[in-house]
Amino acid sequence: MVTLIVKPSEACNAACVYCEVDRKGWLKTKIMAQDTLEMLFKRIDEFLTARPQETIRIVWHGGEPLLIGEPFYRRVLAAQRQLCAATGRRVCHTVQTNLTLFSDEFTEVFRALGITSLGTSYDPVAGVRLLRGQNSRAYDAAFLAGSARLERAGFDWGVICVVTRLSLDRPLDLFHFLTNLAPQGGVMFNPILLDKGKQPHLAIDDKEFSAFLGAMFPVWWANRQRYPRVEPFHSLTETILSGGRRQFYCTDAGQCADTHIGIGPDGAMTHCGRSGDWGLLDYGSIHDRSFAEVFADPRRAELRRRGEALRAGACRDCDTWSLCHGGCPLDSWDATGSFHGKTAWCDNRGGFVKTYFEPITGIRVKLLEGA
Repeated sequence: MVTLIVKPSEACNAACVYCEVDRKGWLKTKIMAQDTLEMLFKRIDEFLTARPQETIRIVWHGGEPLLIGEPFYRRVLAAQRQLCAATGRRVCHTVQTNLTLFSDEFTEVFRALGITSLGTSYDPVAGVRLLRGQNSRAYDAAFLAGSARLERAGFDWGVICVVTRLSLDRPLDLFHFLTNLAPQGGVMFNPILLDKGKQPHLAIDDKEFSAFLGAMFPVWWANRQRYPRVEPFHSLTETILSGGRRQFYCTDAGQCADTHIGIGPDGAMTHCGRSGDWGLLDYGSIHDRSFAEVFADPRRAELRRRGEALRAGACRDCDTWSLCHGGCPLDSWDATGSFHGKTAWCDNRGGFVKTYFEPITGIRVKLLEGA
């Protein structure tokens, strides 16, 4: 499956303290024009027509993708029906939203687009997520109201918690709060990722994040039937127990050169949403290049060689390679200035497995042949 991270606008009603998009200047951002939206679906139809077995997932991202309103998604639905008449059944949609603006007006069009679950992120730590011009209490109230409306409308939802230095001393508080907040959806704990050492008062390192996860893991392991969808624990455990047959998320799969494209409001294409925020890997405009041309770009070939280079070098002797595949190439660029270098998050997998997973579970992890 190919994933398109589509940002119809980078404007946002929030001002989260670590947001890269926010620092780009939210008042100056554009809303995707009709000709760009139509070109998006022309490119999708072109790509899927040539690949009858392929599917595409569109992640509507931002900024805050609900800020541009329900009429935009009506235009999305119309464009897909008109321009992907034969291929539209192989297009699926999801939305990554802060939920503060979710209202009943979105329900009908989201259902028509086949959306049954929305993704969100929430950090219940004071001073991290703020509504623009207000404070974190206002954000919390708007988020909880939006999530309640979402549930009443019958949608599932999952939540990402970004772990910052302000979170490090509260692992169990956050675990219990979030697993009770979103019992039907998943909860994912991610480390804060900052471009080129920005915001050092929020930054954490790989060992700190490993210890944060390690404080939660015994509780999750003992109650994993009650809390099945907590990440990274669930996918990590499934991969280990299945001998490497489970697919990881993009940061650990080692396959993003063949699966992801980011698309901005003006149709500019990049590697993914994060590379667009960081100004890396510009693949030109959707008006000028097809998805096939992007995947054939020489810089994609460089990213495909990343795994081979790491296995021959920095990760040669690692017996937990199959659990991370060297991590995200953007983290490698941030740490070393090369897409073939080792990231600063090695202990996020290897250290966690050796220090916490193996002693607590009694399961010895070795190099997995299937991943």
